[in-house]
Amino acid sequence: MEILLQKEFVFHPEDDRTNRIISFETERDYDHLEFVCEYSPKTISDPDLVAREVQKGMDKNGWTGRKLFPADMDECKVLMNFVTFSLDHEGEYVGCAHRHDPEQVIVISEQGSSRGFFAHKAAKGNWRIVLNVQAAIPEHELTYHLTVIGCDKPAYTYRPFEMHCHTLHSDGRFTVHDLAHAVKDYGYVGFALTDHNTEAGQAELTPELAAETVPAIRGIEWTTFFGHMLVLGCEHYVDWRFALPEDIDTYTAQIREAGGIAGIAHPFNIGAPMCAGCRWDFKVKNWDDITYIEVWSQEDPMVRTKNIMAIEWWTKLLNEGHHLACTAGRDWHCKDSEDVITTATYLGLPEGKVTQENALDALRAGRTYVTLGPTMDIEVRQDGKEYNLGDTLKTGACEVRVDVRLTERRDMWEKWGIEVREIALTGPAGTKKYPYRGDLFCVQAEGDRWLRVELYGDKDGQYGQLLAMSSPVYFA
Repeated sequence: MEILLQKEFVFHPEDDRTNRIISFETERDYDHLEFVCEYSPKTISDPDLVAREVQKGMDKNGWTGRKLFPADMDECKVLMNFVTFSLDHEGEYVGCAHRHDPEQVIVISEQGSSRGFFAHKAAKGNWRIVLNVQAAIPEHELTYHLTVIGCDKPAYTYRPFEMHCHTLHSDGRFTVHDLAHAVKDYGYVGFALTDHNTEAGQAELTPELAAETVPAIRGIEWTTFFGHMLVLGCEHYVDWRFALPEDIDTYTAQIREAGGIAGIAHPFNIGAPMCAGCRWDFKVKNWDDITYIEVWSQEDPMVRTKNIMAIEWWTKLLNEGHHLACTAGRDWHCKDSEDVITTATYLGLPEGKVTQENALDALRAGRTYVTLGPTMDIEVRQDGKEYNLGDTLKTGACEVRVDVRLTERRDMWEKWGIEVREIALTGPAGTKKYPYRGDLFCVQAEGDRWLRVELYGDKDGQYGQLLAMSSPVYFA
């Protein structure tokens, strides 16, 4: 991150309907540019001033003697300053943010820019900003702050995985070959092979299959009398058959010593008599050996009570001080017979490179989020340093930035009318929601133990639905 420009302007009433031009040079290419714009005051509601200015406008524009209807009066209660932002690069028009928000963060990148702007490389050369003073309220000064930031490619790129799959080696209907092809067809870049209590199918995960489809994470679903656990990446087999509720820590320690990680699968399934052992009844004491919780199980997860209960339990554990990532899993057994709303677990990988070890490292570090479609680039900044999901900051103020995109795996979910309406920050004190307007979301937050990002919006004709949720950052 490099600050390229910082300026403050003061506009006066005589600047009404004028343009202010700001030019600057970039000496190299960036991954993207951020333009942070803020002006104040936005509104003036002094009734005497409003009445005088409205009357002047009526006289000037031929309304003298006309009667104002109630709807007209509603529009004449306040006066608004209004400054819009447009941009050029090397003489090429890039776009305009003609929006009334007095605080905006505009992103320009080759991969996709904020609404109102064309996708454009954040290239070196001459950039020109034009601030269009659409309205400057008489008798008041208007202060405008502008910061331009050059940002390099993030250390981690988040890629979509399916984290819970079964084949004919247990109770699934896929062959390993067909599962790998189905994973690719659904737009995932990798998957976890998690057959019940067997690793036999892993012999079919050949380099040739990975080359024609996608890489796999080698795993197993421990299917015990007292809960199901997804065990990934072990260097050798760890026996699952004799685990009891009181000694599960002994087994998770063995998993760690074998180089693997453990995640709790669908912890609030009904269990017996519907599915013996499906509900989590183990008594974990050492949570350091549990890496993640499958908070979303099956397709269209938020229509299932078990997932709401899983999120509540995960939140409780976070409040108790445990560091736990989140995942989603379709518990995929066979080819879908009809269209379903699918989930994905996004893992933060170095340079987006998909390997088993990179995936395991992302899970261990807590660089994960789950989604029904929209993707998120999340960054937390504190004292000039940038942090990723799963990192620990010092307790206190931080800046949370969320860039929501609606492009990847689009054909898998756009048919369900998914649209983001709100961005939420959830922590020990509860959830605070903010309207999403399509630009890079940026807000100051006060960190207390942990904080995660959530997206809410429309899905399949329903409103206010949880669409995506991240693993937390932590505070100490």
